Amino acid sequence: MDKISTKIFLTLFLFGAIVWLGALSVRAMLGNELLQFGTIELKTTLEPSFERELYRIISYATLLVMGGYTAALAGAVGFVATTTVRWKQHGWLLMCAILFFLFVPVELWSLKLDWKMIGLNFWGDWPLEEFRKAYLRRLTALSGLPVIANLTYYTMIVIAVWRPFEQKNGAQ
Repeated sequence: MDKISTKIFLTLFLFGAIVWLGALSVRAMLGNELLQFGTIELKTTLEPSFERELYRIISYATLLVMGGYTAALAGAVGFVATTTVRWKQHGWLLMCAILFFLFVPVELWSLKLDWKMIGLNFWGDWPLEEFRKAYLRRLTALSGLPVIANLTYYTMIVIAVWRPFEQKNGAQ
């Protein structure tokens, strides 16, 4: 493949990752408003209308997460398939690729659970208890692996900035 398609895939990955990670952060901040400090127990003092509005906004943020992740995944797959980069010389890039693709199953499972919240918001007038169950199920999914995945994604940014294991020209 030519360099232009590689650059297009890289651009798709970067824009998708910006939307995805930004929406993840917004969703985490909104979700924090639902929880008791330092626990994964829901607050009991929230007004039902306020709580429902939080779930509605979380659903919209989740749509951005899904779209951004889909774009980032497509861009990453396309970039890896079309790049002419020598992975041995760019160890940092290989590390980022491995970390990203390592958590694809976790993200796909999480997106499946997120779809439940979106369905509750957009299709039907569901009771608040259903939103609570769906939110807690998503929050406790896979024993915390989604949280580890999120930390890994921010670690990838640090790796991309510092670029460890990059061999200079002529180094073997």
